[in-house]
Amino acid sequence: MKQVFICGLVAILLLVACSNGEETSPAGPLPTLTPEDIIDKASPKLDELESFHFKLSQKGGGTPIAMGLEMTGTWGDIAPPDKLAMKIEATWMGQFMEAELVTVGTTTYMTNPLSGKWELLSADFDAVTLFQPNTGIRAVMESVTDLNLLDPETAGGTRCFHLEGLLDSEALNGFAVGHAAEGLSVETDIWIGMNDFLLRKVTFDGRICEDENDGIIRTLELSKFNEPVKIELPE
Repeated sequence: MKQVFICGLVAILLLVACSNGEETSPAGPLPTLTPEDIIDKASPKLDELESFHFKLSQKGGGTPIAMGLEMTGTWGDIAPPDKLAMKIEATWMGQFMEAELVTVGTTTYMTNPLSGKWELLSADFDAVTLFQPNTGIRAVMESVTDLNLLDPETAGGTRCFHLEGLLDSEALNGFAVGHAAEGLSVETDIWIGMNDFLLRKVTFDGRICEDENDGIIRTLELSKFNEPVKIELPE
């Protein structure tokens, strides 16, 4: 009787050890995602977000925007489809300047970097297009060609798929605020979360506008997905 009890106890312990240890591999090989599969899964995710934070930085030169400014960096919050609040770092006649910009619907205000007062911008300046489905980062992701899947990397504290490819400069018109040239090739790297397929980072290496410096690199980082934000036009 004692031997039966001991054998039964050993069997139970073995079952517990197996259930608490590493998971057994499923039967058959795990599905392999191609670079195109990853983009197909990731690009619609951007349209499902209620809000997110972004940071766009540039090295090697600026991008002409409004009021004679050349933007070198910006960061802020988006509440799709048409609300944007951001701060801008730029140069004006060789001097460092800062400004703020708010878009709600089709109306955009920006602070004058000299006076600090809010001014209404023309409808030609539409920064929010950078994050809209047909013109923004989703369209950019879906336009990358010659895609390659590299080794996984961490971006924004998240384990990510790392892809590389090429873009035509015209696809980046939103980043160039309507000033993109035609036919320039831009090397592009993309980092997408391996668990949630949310875009964490993308870099663009190369000129987008004709009058930009060679070697300019733009980096866009996304974070704080679906966190509450309040975006209103200035009074």
